[in-house]
Amino acid sequence: MLVWLARLIERYPRLHTRLLRVWRSFPPRLAGFLKGHFARSWVVGAAAVMIDTDVSPPELLLVEHSYRPRGAWGLPGGSLDSIPGNPSRPGSPSSPDDVLESALRREVMEELGIEVAAIHLLRVDAIPYVVEEPGPYRLDFYYRCLPKEGFAILREGMAAGRIKPRSPEISRMRLVPLPALDEYDLFSSDARLLCEDLSRLEPGLTQSAPIDT
Repeated sequence: MLVWLARLIERYPRLHTRLLRVWRSFPPRLAGFLKGHFARSWVVGAAAVMIDTDVSPPELLLVEHSYRPRGAWGLPGGSLDSIPGNPSRPGSPSSPDDVLESALRREVMEELGIEVAAIHLLRVDAIPYVVEEPGPYRLDFYYRCLPKEGFAILREGMAAGRIKPRSPEISRMRLVPLPALDEYDLFSSDARLLCEDLSRLEPGLTQSAPIDT
């Protein structure tokens, strides 16, 4: 019921924007508690790690979330919707094989107007506590992705204003050099992936090696 209500609110941008401002004013623990009611015990998310390795230093696409007073900058993506079926009754259909990738593509298209090509899964992070939103456990799937039309088109579109945030949840989007990530107020779970794990998971980034498509 609550998930349905959230989706209904998203259809009305002005109402969505006003409620996001209210949400931003909530204390972190209250926000996490309420989010737990929307998502039950777990929040399952998919995030796009889009890195342009053709420039030096490599640059990462970051977005600023309007509803976070802390940790506002992070990776594009979103939470996984419940699939059709009733978890309390037998006979619920199984999910498609690409349910996470589909959710990621949908969220990035809805919020930024960017079609992505999911390349490969980088990491699955099970997170019991998020300082910005204490509440439900998080299970985040990080995918190394490319904008389908390439970074050159993405840069041109951003510079011309054709590619820009489409959702009230996103204030700004920016390509950020990897060495400059510490200048941004990063969402803590994304910061752990980007600042601690990425060099181990993708060691070739230090040599600006392109990823295969």
